[in-house]
Amino acid sequence: MKSTETIINPNPQLQLTHECAGHAGPIYAVDGDDFFIYTAAADKFVTRWNRETGQQDPFAIRCESSPFAIKLVRQKNILAIGLSNGHLHFIDLQKRQELHLYVQHQVGIFAMFEQEDKQQLFVGDADGFLSVWDTQSLKLKIILPLCSSKIRAITALDQGRIAIGTNEGEIIIIETEFMNEIHRFYAHELGVSSVCFEAKTRQLISGGKDGMLRWWQVEDFQILRALPAHKGAIYGIMNLNEEYMVTVSRDKSIKVWDKSTQHVVQKVEAKNRGHRHSVNGLWTDQNGTVATVGDDQLLRVFQWMSKV
Repeated sequence: MKSTETIINPNPQLQLTHECAGHAGPIYAVDGDDFFIYTAAADKFVTRWNRETGQQDPFAIRCESSPFAIKLVRQKNILAIGLSNGHLHFIDLQKRQELHLYVQHQVGIFAMFEQEDKQQLFVGDADGFLSVWDTQSLKLKIILPLCSSKIRAITALDQGRIAIGTNEGEIIIIETEFMNEIHRFYAHELGVSSVCFEAKTRQLISGGKDGMLRWWQVEDFQILRALPAHKGAIYGIMNLNEEYMVTVSRDKSIKVWDKSTQHVVQKVEAKNRGHRHSVNGLWTDQNGTVATVGDDQLLRVFQWMSKV
């Protein structure tokens, strides 16, 4: 299967604004809000960065083991931190203090997703357990054994459903009112490492450790298209806007895709101010900000220039 040709754009629209150094180990996860970007790294720190200046903020959290996943609970101004030992911390960002520590998970937490409309936080671990938390009370609602391998990615679909990607290569669909499994299907030979929902076309996009991207109908989850997208595991897929999406990979690259043609319109590598090692995490917002983190211990912040 032939790869899509990378289009060389003489005026790249994704432009680097900040390169942020401060961690002493690979960075595993990133999330952000209107003012700050948060990163979690192997040095056992969760660090906060000023979005406008790129400067490290004095606020930092030292964890007892490496944080593998973080998620901002936006309605409550709370940061959830999932650690390699399975501990789940909830931090009040305004008061700068811990609210709760939970130990329901016995192994590393690798995926988190907030369903804002239903005030729920989903947390997946390396043994295939999914826990669901009420984001108002921060209490456990249910914990489900979904598979026998690592849960790597979670995203929302329409109609109160979520899609969960596993290291066994399956995608599991859960309805989020009663938490029943309604479908599961095999998606990637070496495991599913990222998932994303495209609302305009009503398609689920999955990325695998095989470097493939696959598009699925959300009505019956029949495959629409598959293509070799990266030379390594795809660790993140996110919508940039209605026209474009972004992927990041272990192959050290960041790619911007035209959704209508499913072609690459920009590729960011070390030679053009990208990462020197595996790109492990991705975050975007509605204003065109893109933040990426990787094994090179750096946070890179880009801005999508829609009118260049």
